[in-house]
Formats: sequence, C-alpha cells, structure tokens
Amino acid sequence: MKLVDHSKKYKYEDGSDRPDEKIIPFLDNEFVTGFKEDRIFYSKDFDIALYKKIHDEGMTYVQAYNALGFDTNILGEDRAYSAGKRVMQKARDNKLFTVDETNYDGSVSREQMGNLTPEEERAYLVARNHYLEEMLLAQKKIRSELEEYFT
Repeated sequence: MKLVDHSKKYKYEDGSDRPDEKIIPFLDNEFVTGFKEDRIFYSKDFDIALYKKIHDEGMTYVQAYNALGFDTNILGEDRAYSAGKRVMQKARDNKLFTVDETNYDGSVSREQMGNLTPEEERAYLVARNHYLEEMLLAQKKIRSELEEYFT
C-alpha cells in the first residue's frame, strides 16, 4: 500500500504555500490576515465585528459571517459556527476587547508605533519596559562575563 503525501497538495512547485481553491476568493477580505492550506486566519478586527453583528444586531453566526464578506455556501457553515462560538467565548471570558501587551514588540521605538489608543499605549509601554529590563540584564551579564574573561 502506497501512502499519498497530501501536504504537496498545498504547495507550489517552488515550495511556497498554496491556499485551498475554495478560500482563494476570500484572501483579499479586509478581515483575513493569512492562510494555511484550507484554514483562514482572521484579524482581531474580525472578532470584534463578528461579535457586534451577533450581539448588537441580533444576527445568527451564519448571517454575521456572511455579512462580513464571507460566503458560507462556498466555505461552509461550520466555519461560521466555529468563528461565532470562538468570539462569543472570548467575550464571556473578557478577552475580546482587552489589549494584550504580548502583542506588542518592545524593541520598537514609540515613534514607530504611530497613533495608539490609551489602552494600546499602556500595553506597548508594559512590553517596552519588559524589553528594556531584559536588555539591562543582558548588558549586566555581558559586563560580568567580560570582567571575568579579562581578569
């Protein structure tokens, strides 16, 4: 019995990733940040927009998913139900509207960050502080290592 390598199905000849045929029309949607094979990765804005459609406008998961530019006739209703359940769970866990400092790169200067809301700026500053503390520890370690080496 010969095993079939299905991973080649999602690769171009040059080895780069190729999306599944059915998701190609949706890759330029404003809420899509990437893909892997037949999976779609959504932006944070997608979660908030989907939640507002479901919670505020009273839409079903499928209606809200379709309203955001996706087609459940092509992608399947399972994606809409999964996305809707995930978003509603995030809202129940108070993780939907929070800003997480782990999403910010502390090595980037404040000027490069552009306009931030007060919550985003606080999260950035926490990440920046953590980065600078780690850099300070590294500098101390380098200094002590150099002192040991030269003595």
